[in-house]
Amino acid sequence: MSNRTWACIGCGKSYRRNQKVESVKCAICGELCEFVHWKIRIPSPSKQKEWSRFWNTYRLEKRLLEQWFADESIKVISLDILNQQWIRK
Repeated sequence: MSNRTWACIGCGKSYRRNQKVESVKCAICGELCEFVHWKIRIPSPSKQKEWSRFWNTYRLEKRLLEQWFADESIKVISLDILNQQWIRK
């Protein structure tokens, strides 16, 4: 069985856990970690600007996807990080 990657945005620590795990708490700061799709390359936390830009964009795209599923009037969204475009017919 494969693992999933989880990242603590505050600490920059990443974890690999079984794909059945629903959430992961950071061992360093105790915050909940963010699940990251396996196709996405996470920048190094030592590159602070790139790290911040990535997580801001990632969270924005997650919100866009949630809105797209909730609101049928949204016809098209583009997700740059996943390199996808969702079109509703």
